Amino acid sequence: MTHGACLNKIKGSLYVVGTPIGNLMDISRRAIEILTSVDLIAAEDTRVSQKLLSNIGLKKRIIAHHRFNEQGSSQGIISLLKEGKSVALVSDSGTPCLSDPGALLVSEARKAKINVLAIPGPSALTAALSVCGFYSKHMNFNGFLPSRGAARKMIIAQAARQSGLQVFFEAPHRLQTTVKDLMEVFGTDRPVAVCKELTKLFERTIESTLGNFYELIDKAKFDMRGEFVIVVKGLAIEPDSGDAEVKKVLKVLLEELALKDAVRIAVQLTGKSRKLVYGRALEIREK
Repeated sequence: MTHGACLNKIKGSLYVVGTPIGNLMDISRRAIEILTSVDLIAAEDTRVSQKLLSNIGLKKRIIAHHRFNEQGSSQGIISLLKEGKSVALVSDSGTPCLSDPGALLVSEARKAKINVLAIPGPSALTAALSVCGFYSKHMNFNGFLPSRGAARKMIIAQAARQSGLQVFFEAPHRLQTTVKDLMEVFGTDRPVAVCKELTKLFERTIESTLGNFYELIDKAKFDMRGEFVIVVKGLAIEPDSGDAEVKKVLKVLLEELALKDAVRIAVQLTGKSRKLVYGRALEIREK
């Protein structure tokens, strides 16, 4: 695609562009094409983005769009988009709107009937999931935890009760405190993978348990410099957990009660969901 053709295609559009999370060679050809063709770039940190642009030999107008100014900045960008300008939204690293500013701008752009298009690229989240060594059909992304207070405790407590992988971002100065808090709620034996400096020179992933990993930190046997992604294995739940009890209770109740009443009482006795109990009741009735 030529430069001119690309310009015509993206005129008046907002592009959400994924950029490298460490290794500058990870930027895609499409991302370079879009950054080259847009009228301006809205960046979380203009200094960081300028380094990226310099690396690919590009000079472009950059404006700041970060969490401290996004309310006013979003309106200014929307005005430019309405004028037919094309804008690329980038964060310091990775994909915008994932623990980074951008969601408000995207939402406002959609309200204004402006075309919003994704330019997929590197993400610390998906990179960590690819090397953590854990498999699950479900995953919960928690981003950066609140530094303290009830909200932090509630998020950790809820995460500990879920079966899917639990993913957290963390800064070096908070890593030890966060691992300790996770360990106290998830338990010392819960498997964890800690990914450090993904795609960078000193990239390292440690697969351990929360208890053992905390001991490494506590004994100063782990270098805590860098950026981290913590992937905690979900709560182990057997697919048929509680089924035997549910079926046993239902068989007795269905001999004396209508299906509706038997299900209601079985839910109260077993603590299982009505959906599960009702399904098992139908299976028994059909037999």
